[in-house]
Amino acid sequence: MLNGVKFVNYEKCYPSRLKRFFQSDLNYRTYDDFIPNMKRAVVGNLPPELIKILPKENRKYCIKEFQKALSDVARFERAKTHSVILSDLRSVSSEELETLENEMSNLFNKRIEGISQNGKLVGAFEFAGHGAFGNVFRFSLFDEMGCSLMHDKALKLYHNPHKTHGGLENVHNNYAEANFWTYLKHAAGHNLDSTQFTRHYISDLHSGYTMTEFIDYGIHNTSTMLDMQNVFRFKSLDIVNNIPLLGKVFDVGGYRKLENFIDDKVVLRYFKKLYYRSNKELLNYIANLEKLINNPKTPHREKIQRALELFKEHQNI
Repeated sequence: MLNGVKFVNYEKCYPSRLKRFFQSDLNYRTYDDFIPNMKRAVVGNLPPELIKILPKENRKYCIKEFQKALSDVARFERAKTHSVILSDLRSVSSEELETLENEMSNLFNKRIEGISQNGKLVGAFEFAGHGAFGNVFRFSLFDEMGCSLMHDKALKLYHNPHKTHGGLENVHNNYAEANFWTYLKHAAGHNLDSTQFTRHYISDLHSGYTMTEFIDYGIHNTSTMLDMQNVFRFKSLDIVNNIPLLGKVFDVGGYRKLENFIDDKVVLRYFKKLYYRSNKELLNYIANLEKLINNPKTPHREKIQRALELFKEHQNI
């Protein structure tokens, strides 16, 4: 006789980290299925110049405390602006706005007391802009003498971190935008300083904030344009609102994959090598790739072949 079946509690597993998941693809339609259930949902890190200020002995702890302080500010701002129509801070008086900025700054500074052994850190938040999905604040950090400790950052605080509207969950708002920043940095193979995008540092998907480089005349000039349509194969559906500032794109909501999107990192890597070759080098490079493809011992030979096929198709070769 068969023994009775023992029933055990079933606990659904969720990803422990988002980095690789976001690096591999974008425009997921399943964000709501797992992100709200994750214990921690952070991608990226604080700016390097900020991390250097924090004491080496307990830097990991200080980084987490700094991130928690930003989370508290995000939740506080969201609670305070909930009664404002569309959370549009442009509609409030200058006195009310100044009060909010001071309250955010005071809360933040209280949370980070004592995390630096090199003197007191003082943060300040200044309203910089409003969008359909969030408010943006200019975040500055000073020492106790009032000297700036880093280039100012932009802190985007989402009105509703977990929801959007119009069926745009996979291209707009907190989850989708953090996914896009993470994917683009990985696909580009370097930080975005020299590109037409501002630099992304960190996104906390539970708290609903994203930190990027604040765009002013002090940031890195654009010297390398990423070919979004022909190489990375996605485009913005929101070009009316996503207008660059000083030549830099800061709002990455609305980017959608094209039908011929390259979803394999090895294929994309070789496609980029082909795409950016000079005319003088191209024929020799193609010949070398064909030799690799014909060698059965070559790692990823099928993917190299796929990249070459896509390139020839693009160039009508």
